[in-house]
Amino acid sequence: MYTSAPFFAVLFASSLLFAGLNRLVGNRLTYASLFSAFAMFAVWGYIFKSQVTIPLLMFVYLYGIATLKDKSWIKTWQSVILSLLPLILVKLHLNNHWGMLGLSFMTFRAVDVLLYRNKKDSRNFFIYFSYLFLPFIILAGPMYRWRSWIQDISKANFRLTTGVFLQSMEQIFYGIVQKFLFAMLIDNVIISHWSHRPFTLTVGVVMSLAYSFYLYFDFAGYSNMAIGAGRLFGLNLPANFNLPILAKNPQDFWRRFHISLSEWLRDVVFMPIYMNLMKIEFFRGHKATAQNIGVFCTLFCMGAWNGLELNYVVSGALFGAISVVHNMILWLAKRSPEMMLWLNNPIVSLVGRVLTLASAAVSLYIFSGMSPV
Repeated sequence: MYTSAPFFAVLFASSLLFAGLNRLVGNRLTYASLFSAFAMFAVWGYIFKSQVTIPLLMFVYLYGIATLKDKSWIKTWQSVILSLLPLILVKLHLNNHWGMLGLSFMTFRAVDVLLYRNKKDSRNFFIYFSYLFLPFIILAGPMYRWRSWIQDISKANFRLTTGVFLQSMEQIFYGIVQKFLFAMLIDNVIISHWSHRPFTLTVGVVMSLAYSFYLYFDFAGYSNMAIGAGRLFGLNLPANFNLPILAKNPQDFWRRFHISLSEWLRDVVFMPIYMNLMKIEFFRGHKATAQNIGVFCTLFCMGAWNGLELNYVVSGALFGAISVVHNMILWLAKRSPEMMLWLNNPIVSLVGRVLTLASAAVSLYIFSGMSPV
């Protein structure tokens, strides 16, 4: 429902309605009033409808933790763990009663508030609520950071110009084509027919390629519609994909695929792990080892945060292992001019690109849950 064409049509109509109302009152409506009203109406009235108990309890719980942290009654690391606790329990199937639409990304945004909100930022109840429950990014992002949110809503008032409207509609239309044409064609023509066949090497190759392209078009299409809808409301949601098929290596792939979550995990997982390891004498003399541990943990989380089912765990481990192998190759090449020269050979570079995409396709196929793993 929240990724469907009618849902984005509602967003489009809502932005036009607000723009018209704002013009009637002389452009005096602020961003804060816009998103407070919109989040209340869209989230509770359209998405959750009568199932409001768990979202309401989650909001009160997360807002309470943020308040305790602001008052210095609990430490930052304690507040982060407490905020992640409901999500962890749901993913471990220890408390499915807390499950709700958009729990993962709402929790990540709550953690982003704890880590990156400074003393000058507003503690306004409705601004925090609107940030956690923005409808068009509630399910799968892009991962919209707190600092960007504060910058966007700090503008004096809301004004939808013709130029912004046309850019927004272009991106929304582009997303519709990706999601409701390309992704659906791949799903209906290839995946639906091949997914039930007994596993063979041919089936594995076809399904790896088909699912990878399906996931890209489906997810990139959703992201583009969300980004375009955000522009209609004056929000600068981050780009989430940048032609991952052009990736040169695993590191480059994650700079192009699910960019916003990759960058968030880099800041929240990789950097704390790496910086804390560097406090240990052994790792100060073995920086590459510390870096590899951080890289593996970060990309393992990329897969495993979806749940501890075998397909998520294995795909996350593969994401991490592939990137660690690449990192070690670069580490060795920096110490061997001959190896660096060999890696820069056009044929070797091409093989590296192919291996990068092939390994990503296999990992994503495993991630899908349709593989034998």
